Amino acid sequence: MKFFLSKTITLKRLRGLDINRSVFSATGSADGYLGSWQEPNPEKIAMYEGEIGKMFVCFLDISCPIQAGDKLIKDSVTYSVRDIKVNEFGSTHYKRVIMVSGD
Repeated sequence: MKFFLSKTITLKRLRGLDINRSVFSATGSADGYLGSWQEPNPEKIAMYEGEIGKMFVCFLDISCPIQAGDKLIKDSVTYSVRDIKVNEFGSTHYKRVIMVSGD
């Protein structure tokens, strides 16, 4: 699986500053992870009620600490994480992340 991971990504997670304020900040442990970046097929886009050209799929190593609600950054573009699935096929384990740009 690791042979196909070619794009570097960074994660940002919502962090509270005080009772009334919060900010998305980079998670130090999730900077520089490698992922495989793809556009989903039209059937998958329809299933998630997305728009063509705005929805993407990223395959990440199982050790990546991505969570629902995180922001994913690739090539200075920020994407909102919409769905995370853990896939396990024998000795191959990875996370499939559905994300949307412009959110």
